[in-house]
This record gives sequence, C-alpha cells and structure tokens, in this order.
Amino acid sequence: MTANLLGLQPTVRIERTDLTILGLPIKVWDFGGQEQYRQEHLLRQQYFDRTNLLFYIVDIQDPERFQESFGYFLNILEIIVELDLEPYILVFFHKSDPEFKDSPELLKFCRDLEGLFNKLPQPFKITFHQTSIFDYEPLTRIIVQAILKVLPKGAVIQDILNNFMNKSESSAIMLLDENVLPIAEAYSTEKARDICRICGPHFATMVERLEKYQIDSPNVVEVEMKGWLFFKKIIYENTKFYLIFFTHAEKNFLKINSILPIFTKDLFNVIRFVWD
Repeated sequence: MTANLLGLQPTVRIERTDLTILGLPIKVWDFGGQEQYRQEHLLRQQYFDRTNLLFYIVDIQDPERFQESFGYFLNILEIIVELDLEPYILVFFHKSDPEFKDSPELLKFCRDLEGLFNKLPQPFKITFHQTSIFDYEPLTRIIVQAILKVLPKGAVIQDILNNFMNKSESSAIMLLDENVLPIAEAYSTEKARDICRICGPHFATMVERLEKYQIDSPNVVEVEMKGWLFFKKIIYENTKFYLIFFTHAEKNFLKINSILPIFTKDLFNVIRFVWD
C-alpha cells in the first residue's frame, strides 16, 4: 500500500489517492477526523455517493472519545441509508501497536468498542480489525482483501488459487500485483503460508529495483529450502503479477511447472473479465 495512504500525519479535510488493483482504478477518499472537518463532511452527502467500501478508523488509545467517534459513525450510516448504499464496512481499532496489542487494557477497549458498534439500529456488513501503522503487512493485507471483496470476479481469483494448490499438491501459493500487494493466497499450513508471505514480497521488490536501474531481472527464481520455493513474474496486458509457490516435495515442484501454463491462462481470463 502506498505510504501516503497509511501515513502517520492527520488528514486535512479530504485527501484523494488513486490506486490500481488488478489493473482497475481505485479512488480512495481519506476524510480528516478533526471536529471542524467532520461537520463539513456530514453537510455534503455527495462525498459519500457511490461508496463501495468504507474504512472507519477509531483511535483505540483514546477511550474518552469512543462515544464521540461512535456518534459520528452513526451520522455517516444515516447518510449511507439515505443514499441507499450498501458498502462493505471495516472498523479499524487503530494504534493497536505490537508492544501492547494483547494487553488486557487494550483488549478491554476493543470489547467496549465492539459492544458500541453492535448496538446499531439495523444490520450492516461490518467487520472489526486491530490495526497499527507499525504492523504494516497485516494492515496492507486487510485493505487489499477488502477491496477485492467489492470487485467483480474478485472471489473467482481466490477459487483459482485454491484449485491450483490442490491440483499441484502445493503447500502454499500467493499472487502479488505489480505494486507488491497481496491479491490472493491459499495454503495448507501456516508455516508454508509464512514462507510465501516473507519471501514473495522480497523477491518481487528485488525485481522491481533491478528494473528501476535497468538491470536484467529474473523471470523465475527457484530455491531449495527444506522444500521448494518457486517465484515467477508473469505479465498480462502490460501489467505485472508475481506468483510464489511453496511445496515440501520435489515431485510437486515438477507438477507445478507442468500445469502452470493452464493456471496462468485461467487466471488471465478471470482478470480480463474483471477489467471488462
């Protein structure tokens, strides 16, 4: 995720950011949380028009303002109802920083907040997440997966990865886009998943940096490490993607190579339909 989207500085009024996920343009509007700006947002309902995805961020380290924040959230929901929208909503209990995210005090704050939000007058599609700017990768994964939920055919990509993992008898597979954002993953063990999550972005970043300096980069990387790790760059319609596989058996590694062309063809067909 771009640094400015996950920045530490407070937003002034509205900050607009353009992203691309699977080649599709995504427009992000980041609303400033200060009191004077909140009132301005509520007076201009057009700000919320055609919203597909809403991230609502609560400072988990400021319990004295929980009620105030919840009140503002209710005002936003009233606008959403008036506009006849049904966005997917994620509430972030933000600043759940690693050093105390599991502390009894912070966990109590999370329970208190969920209790507030569960009192909503009508059902909304809301999920709750502990997040921190210092826990970058999980935060990025939550945001990207939420975006995929509202994209047409987004779930089909996940199905294709699950199917490939089963056919190839891989232990884990991950798909990254050209921004090194995790688009989808499938895994049979958490250890295999973690290997892909750790190694995949580093290999992709290496390729991006080599290309930045106009140095030939590898299309394929194969690593033996108590199993086999396979990294491959693939290109569709001038858009780069990265595939990372991990398997415990060499015979499965050979199977990956044999069925990879069919897998990439199916994947590109789905991506094409997403763009259409």
